[in-house]
Amino acid sequence: MLTIQFIEQNLHFAIGLFAALVFFAVFWLYFDAWIASAERPRKDFFKWLGFLLVAVSFVPYATIIEQTSLGNSVLGPYASTLADIIRILGYIAIIAGQVFDPLQKIPEAHGLDDFLVPEQKSAKMAEAGSQSIIGGTFGLGSGFGATVLLPIAAFSVVALYWRRATTGLERHVRPVAYAFMLLFGFELFSVARLFRGTTNPSLYDIVKPFGPLWIIAHLFLLAGAIVLGRWVWRYLTERFISQLFMTFTGVVLAVFLLTTVSFTFLILRNIQDNALQNLSTATSVLNYALDSKKASTQANAEAIAASPAIAQAITTKDHKGLMALTSSFLENKQQSSLVVTTVDGQVLLRAEDPNRWGDSISSDTLFRRATIGTSSSTIESANAVIAPVVTIRSIVPVRDSSAQIIGTVSVSTVIDNSFLDGIKRSTGLDAAVYSGNVRSATTFTAPDGVSRWVGVKETNADVQATVLKQAKIFQGQLSILNRDYLAVYAPLKDADNTVVGMIFIGEPEVAVLKTTTYLISLTFIVAATLLVASIVPAYIIAKYITLQLE
Repeated sequence: MLTIQFIEQNLHFAIGLFAALVFFAVFWLYFDAWIASAERPRKDFFKWLGFLLVAVSFVPYATIIEQTSLGNSVLGPYASTLADIIRILGYIAIIAGQVFDPLQKIPEAHGLDDFLVPEQKSAKMAEAGSQSIIGGTFGLGSGFGATVLLPIAAFSVVALYWRRATTGLERHVRPVAYAFMLLFGFELFSVARLFRGTTNPSLYDIVKPFGPLWIIAHLFLLAGAIVLGRWVWRYLTERFISQLFMTFTGVVLAVFLLTTVSFTFLILRNIQDNALQNLSTATSVLNYALDSKKASTQANAEAIAASPAIAQAITTKDHKGLMALTSSFLENKQQSSLVVTTVDGQVLLRAEDPNRWGDSISSDTLFRRATIGTSSSTIESANAVIAPVVTIRSIVPVRDSSAQIIGTVSVSTVIDNSFLDGIKRSTGLDAAVYSGNVRSATTFTAPDGVSRWVGVKETNADVQATVLKQAKIFQGQLSILNRDYLAVYAPLKDADNTVVGMIFIGEPEVAVLKTTTYLISLTFIVAATLLVASIVPAYIIAKYITLQLE
């Protein structure tokens, strides 16, 4: 549904920015120690550069609108490509930092260390690790080709940190290895986007945007960011300025996320309400077209009834004469049926089936109205092999030269697919006509592009209750042919004001959301840009407060 896709798109934005903040925090931890070091070692330079690049890569990543589902974002495909390239460079820099940093092997126990109890040894090793962090020589760290390289690069980082945490002395980086293992899962499941061009529907349902693999990839990214965030926060709180800086940045992030999600939600609701209003207007257009069809049908019936030759043939019950007089009527007027009767209901002619005549329609309600001088039009349906046929029927009295009613003329026209195709050409919206809850005619085509999805029942309980039982208009979201639509259903009534069916006007929800794509994407980009721009003021404020307290 539209709302679910909107929520998932905003979660993508929030998770991307959260990951960017976490990696920026690790960058700040490394960078702060590197600045404080007099030597400025190369290995630490590559580490903070790598985490900075990974953090930066998640900023354009967060602004990506899932193009195959929602339309193109402001940056088009460049946001995804840019994010991939920057993140690969970040992984490479982190790997370089780990390679240049010699492994701190666990020392052999000699002398007094042999007399330490296990708890004391663990405390001593933890102290050594803590000193290496503060001193700046710490060993923590935390198109097609790019997409495939990402999981390989992420796993390489996992292997290096895991080796450093298990073989070496730096056990404190074990959570970093866990975080990158989760990040490797994110990169691995993200490879599924390469298969979104598949023509296999089963495979596409798995790899599509907002599909199962998309959700799993984002869960891995969120879990990895949480693990890494918990690890880095312990070290950032060791310095007051770092604590203030990251707190300010986190608050700014939360404010931007709340503002962005609220603003985009308002945009979505406004677009959705406008779309439903437009659909209601289009439903009025369809009703107007039906009324025009009724008027046209009745005018054609009155034209036949006004002919003196027709009146004479009815008086003499001249079946052949009526056939000759109306031989080209159906073709010229594009009507589906013409029935001529006597005043007592005997059928003298069925132009669509000249050999079937002589029966009576005296029990027909509209016929009885015509015999007392009232012209009427109605909408009715008849069963057919595949789907019921909905028609407009008009019946008018025939009078002789003395104005006496001597018979009736009834003309019918089918509300068919071509009629609805005209509605779609003028409105750009899908339309359908129902007999009861069974689709009689529609603009929906089968996969062959020719056959129509007729004979399908509308089983939605709300639609049936609102339209067929209460004779009211239904508007809302629902699934049609396994696609989510914004739809309006209106009752279809006969001459007695009885509901005999429904008319439908609808638009795919994805098409509605595409109209908001530019605004939402632009909002994401502006929020991400402002967040990045707020980093410097946040640092200045944190530094100022720290100096004042000192």
